[in-house]
Amino acid sequence: MRKTINQLWIEKDGDSYTIGMTDDLQFDAGDISYVSIANEGPIEMDETLLNIEASKAAIEVPSPLAGTIFARNSAAEDEPALLSSKNTAEHWIVKMNQVDEATWNQLESDKA
Repeated sequence: MRKTINQLWIEKDGDSYTIGMTDDLQFDAGDISYVSIANEGPIEMDETLLNIEASKAAIEVPSPLAGTIFARNSAAEDEPALLSSKNTAEHWIVKMNQVDEATWNQLESDKA
């Protein structure tokens, strides 16, 4: 199941939650030249998940969920243009677990 919030998509697969940038956020940012992703480990809701610098804006993206980051798209830090890709296998940001199910259930389902 996929949900969206704050220009991020979140896809749940079992106990794993993958977070990525929506097309709207990609468009708002423009060509991305710098990416900094939160480190693995615990993260609280609204803590900085992602910082990007791009042709149209510098954007600090807050985490839409509290939980534990267990995987980061470090390839995007080396090649920031990956976050502009239309391929979700390339433009994901982090994978999380230990997320509060009630918080997940409050998010709106993706209409796409």
